[in-house]
Amino acid sequence: MEDIIQILQKWSDYRKSHPGSEFEDFCRFHLASKTLNTASSSTKTPSPSNTDGFFMMSLTRSTLAFWVYMRIALKDTPLPSIESIMFCSALNNLGESRKTDVINYAMMEISTGADILNRLIKKGLIHQRVDPNDKRSKLLKLTPSGVAALKKCYKKAGMAREIFLKDLTEEDKRLVTQILFPLQEKHSRSAVESKGRTIEEIYAAVSGRKAR
Repeated sequence: MEDIIQILQKWSDYRKSHPGSEFEDFCRFHLASKTLNTASSSTKTPSPSNTDGFFMMSLTRSTLAFWVYMRIALKDTPLPSIESIMFCSALNNLGESRKTDVINYAMMEISTGADILNRLIKKGLIHQRVDPNDKRSKLLKLTPSGVAALKKCYKKAGMAREIFLKDLTEEDKRLVTQILFPLQEKHSRSAVESKGRTIEEIYAAVSGRKAR
């Protein structure tokens, strides 16, 4: 009986942090937590000492592994770098946009992003014109060649994605997306807004206390 009460309490706590979730989502989350504890105790390589560390290690190294597949996939395409396809994808999603908005959407530094965009403009993949409403700003959009290049790269990128996600079920992907989508929605905005601040200032704003 005590075990059932503990499960119900955990289910209640889970619902508070995951509004709209179903009991099946909680069950997968609960089983994943047990799997994480088993993995952390059985791994032969140095591992983080807490859940935060394990989460970030899993997220970061998964992303790095996917980037390896992406670099292989894009090697002989018109957009051989991940940064290039990121900017072209951004313009494909945003439509004609200011250069600074595209760079911020890709979450890159202004100088680095500007250099990459200038190379894509020289290749004829992106068209640039002066913003008629603000002569100091430039508007960018994909050229027909840029659209064609992006479509070719999407096919290769799709192969990399299938390789990376092969061992996950549809339910697995939905559960992870349920957790990560709100996280990226929040931080894709706040990270860009935090440019120019120190990590101590960001920490204080987020946590409500000064960094030690």
